[in-house]
Amino acid sequence: MKDNRSGSQVLYGFLPQQTGDLRGGIYRTVEWKDPLRVDVDDSVIRRKLIEQVNGWSFRGDDAGIARGLHAGHPIEVVEVNPDRGVRIEQFPNVYICRACRLVEDRYHPNCPACGAKKSWDQLHFVGYHECGMLEAPSIPRCPVHNLCRMPYQKSMEAARIRFVCPICERQTRQGMGFRKCPCGRSWNNTRSNPTMLVYNIHRASTVYTPQTFALINPRNRKRMAEITEAGGPRRALAWAIGGFVSLKPGSDKPTRSSAIDNFMSQGYSRSSAEAMAAIASAAGELAPEEEIGRLANAPAGRIEATEREAVEIALATIESRIRITDLTRPETPANARTMYQHDYPAAINRAGLEAIDLVDKFPVLRAVYGFTRGGLEPGKGRLNLFPGRRGTRVYADPQESEALMFRLDPQRVLTWLNRRGHALPHAADASDARAIVAGHVVTPDRFTDEPDAAPAGRDLLELIHSYAHRVIRQLSVFAGVDRESLGEYLVPSHATFFIYAATRGDFVLGGVQAVYENNLHHFLNAFMAAETRCALDPACRRHGGACHACLHLGEPVCDRFNHYLDRATLFGHDGYLATHI
Repeated sequence: MKDNRSGSQVLYGFLPQQTGDLRGGIYRTVEWKDPLRVDVDDSVIRRKLIEQVNGWSFRGDDAGIARGLHAGHPIEVVEVNPDRGVRIEQFPNVYICRACRLVEDRYHPNCPACGAKKSWDQLHFVGYHECGMLEAPSIPRCPVHNLCRMPYQKSMEAARIRFVCPICERQTRQGMGFRKCPCGRSWNNTRSNPTMLVYNIHRASTVYTPQTFALINPRNRKRMAEITEAGGPRRALAWAIGGFVSLKPGSDKPTRSSAIDNFMSQGYSRSSAEAMAAIASAAGELAPEEEIGRLANAPAGRIEATEREAVEIALATIESRIRITDLTRPETPANARTMYQHDYPAAINRAGLEAIDLVDKFPVLRAVYGFTRGGLEPGKGRLNLFPGRRGTRVYADPQESEALMFRLDPQRVLTWLNRRGHALPHAADASDARAIVAGHVVTPDRFTDEPDAAPAGRDLLELIHSYAHRVIRQLSVFAGVDRESLGEYLVPSHATFFIYAATRGDFVLGGVQAVYENNLHHFLNAFMAAETRCALDPACRRHGGACHACLHLGEPVCDRFNHYLDRATLFGHDGYLATHI
């Protein structure tokens, strides 16, 4: 069978062991045929995978995956081969005659009971277990006549489906039956019979949930070398603490630490690299080490984490970063010049932002590293990783998309956190505020339960995450796209997030850029003026202040399970934007 799908549609709809509807039938994906390798730095993808599986490994539901990753288990990242596609098989092989409702376990040109030609539909139900097991339901045939019929019924609940004999009308079974999974293990203790198979519609999210993440990954590996040569992670961090004033980190001369990193990347030992750096420093060929302010007093692990996030921002913007000031050119009309120089800055300031930049070559890699059955979050099922030819396989869709980079005002963020009772140091200026927030506020990962998170980190993540979700809901209207066609990438340590066009299906790039160049102030004004209440209040407000009617977004737009969201962080009585409405 031949059919055309985009890379992102294949990534989210045709993964191994995933079922889908195609041309009137139901199929299960067997494999991607001869997929193409994606060039990703091994240390980066390994660290990302370890972060992703942490929630399952903490509960013992990862089948030793984390141990293997720490031990150097091979990882391969692949994308779909457009010339080879994917291999699928028809599943489940249970067919129902549209005319007489006879049930058979194989396809017949003509119905054996009524003679109808090509009148078969597949049964939409499948049996699954949290361990990853998937099978077709058994057919309860009449012990006398060896036939089975499924009368038409309105209910789509598996337990209510009835099977009868078409001759004697004897009921052979109600429901899909009770079968114990061959694994014999319990992965979800919230169920009454956790070792039994569960039956549901094959497209239900509990049957198959892809586990996804996004990664900044320039296709040109030379970009990482440029960051190293420009001063490495420390200079990228200093660039972020300084407010991203230049288009990218670096100067004409490397620093001592970046020179050492550069020499070591060429195969020299640390002692030799340090000796050569000392010679270069004596000759005046090295720049002084970059200042990171109060962040220098933070624990080494905290500095390393903020360096990684600063490098991510540098990699995301190194190809293209357009600032508001770059929009004004000599040929810009007077009305547009007024808009860029007065209306845009006023709207940005009112929205509690320091700046918004356009990145029209945003190098994002959307990836799926495994799947679960039974639920999205850890504790509801076993994490199943994809096997590859060597080691673990990650399926990916590398894209170069358009994005908006939002940076919250660091001094307002610090003031807001202190207003929430976190007693952080006073900042002398914006750079000092950035260093204080980055050094003192540790944001939780996606698997940390909200009550267990550090209070300041929880509040900062809730602020940035809630802000990003509200932006997506408003930006989708102004850009003329479905909100599921946008994605978020949070960099909380630097009070920054990206909203990018996740090119799925027939989505055409350009809508986000058009908003930036023509309607940014109108978009921000609408963002501030839009309804701050929820249609489901007061219930929504009493239960966390976020639901599908106000802030929640679908998978895979949000990879944090719609946690750490609360409208009150934005517009509550002490909300970040409450004084600017």
